[in-house]
Amino acid sequence: MKRNAHSFVGRACRALAVVGIAALVLACLSYVCGARVNRTNSLPKGLYWRVNKAPVRGDIVAFWPDGTEPFRIARERGYILPGVYNRSDGIGYGLMLKRLVAHSGDTVSITPDGVTVNGRLLSNTKPLTHDNVGDPLPVVRLSDYRLAEHEALFVSDHLPRSYDARYFGIQDMRQIVEVVVPVWIW
Repeated sequence: MKRNAHSFVGRACRALAVVGIAALVLACLSYVCGARVNRTNSLPKGLYWRVNKAPVRGDIVAFWPDGTEPFRIARERGYILPGVYNRSDGIGYGLMLKRLVAHSGDTVSITPDGVTVNGRLLSNTKPLTHDNVGDPLPVVRLSDYRLAEHEALFVSDHLPRSYDARYFGIQDMRQIVEVVVPVWIW
């Protein structure tokens, strides 16, 4: 009787190990092929897919933080995750997903009312002075600034509390790693 129980447990453990390894291999292959999972609130949570195209205004892009003070603050407070990008301080940053709302030639403002691109105020972009626990946020102010070559503004128009250009300012288009599109969101 005991032999059958041990035999069953052994088979079950092997089966679970095979299923686990298969799931890990499938997840890795999916990532290599272009699957991305958004777990943050800056954009709708769900499955996104990498597309092979040059980024244009309105696209959702994955970009690496440049390691400046606003990004260090964000990583320390847990707004963004540590990762493999820009490891100048030894820790690095994970990719961020935001909407590319402006790039070279566009005129942008970041005021107490929100982010304006080419004269149009974007929804859900009013800068906050403090985060959810009362810590001050590094608010950026711009007035009718014309973006130069390679300059970009990354914003979330989905969530009013997103950590985006309102707090880290203008970035470089060359920080963009890929363009993604939603496949299945919830």
